[in-house]
Amino acid sequence: MKEPRTMTEKEKKLFAIFRSAIQAERSAQAMYQEAVDLCEEPMLKAVLKGLRDEEVRHEKEVLARYHQFSKDFGMDGK
Repeated sequence: MKEPRTMTEKEKKLFAIFRSAIQAERSAQAMYQEAVDLCEEPMLKAVLKGLRDEEVRHEKEVLARYHQFSKDFGMDGK
């Protein structure tokens, strides 16, 4: 296992952006879920569910990359 290295200031900012992106994906999911719950028109409801599901997929992708980069800096679980 390689020794973790110290992050540059740019890398620290990038990690902050990743954390913001994760929160934004979660907020979007909540927004679309609220719209699904309010919607009574079946076709629009299906579209909203699809959008919500895309946000779930995005969150998983961002989290996977964030965790991989975190390991490179010895930041597992942070």
